[in-house]
Amino acid sequence: MRSSRSAPRHRGSMDREATARANCRCAMMRSSPTGTADSAMRTSPAARTVVRTSTGVNSGLTKLSTKAEELYRRYRYPEWLETHSRVVGAIAEALVAGRKPSAASIDGEGAVLAAYLHDIGRSPLLDGDPRDHNILSGLVLAAEGLDSCVEPARRHAIYAVLDPELAPRTAAEKLVYVADRRGGQAVEPLEERARDTARRHPKYAAEIARAIPLARAIEREVFADVSFAPDELAEKVR
Repeated sequence: MRSSRSAPRHRGSMDREATARANCRCAMMRSSPTGTADSAMRTSPAARTVVRTSTGVNSGLTKLSTKAEELYRRYRYPEWLETHSRVVGAIAEALVAGRKPSAASIDGEGAVLAAYLHDIGRSPLLDGDPRDHNILSGLVLAAEGLDSCVEPARRHAIYAVLDPELAPRTAAEKLVYVADRRGGQAVEPLEERARDTARRHPKYAAEIARAIPLARAIEREVFADVSFAPDELAEKVR
């Protein structure tokens, strides 16, 4: 959820310093060697089975999970965050694959990769940064050169709909937003997941409650362009 914020008179300089620290961490992670014992230990059987062997519209998209797994290891994702990110990515794949021919064209691969990486700002490498995790996700993805992922990740948090500056605007951004609303550690109904988030973060329960009706409206909008119903999502993700 939201992190604590600094006083307004210090915020500009603190943001610049925090951005520099985040960019420095990204540069160090990009230059670190791969294939170390640590990364091998973190390649769990679950991680190795994320990429499904399939043909058709999903076959190209599932390759994106391989790219995401590399970043999970570099950014030292804990197990719970890996699981959540895989679920949200798989939901986005299903939503992209199920889009109707009449739906507006979107960058499907960019949306799916953004879904897999939407929470990279929660990396333990960024512990101590005072900014919200979705803002950090956008900064990290920009530093990684994944420009198509930046805005969907920056706008994915449940409370983003309450802020005109952060609310998802495009079809791709709304798709990623809905994927995160429906994916916790497994596919869940939107309100059930929101209530669980509120239980874990009671300080923000009122804010989450205000966001739910707006989130439901975005869910309806996204599924209007999809050939299956919201209650069929779990089956599509299997």
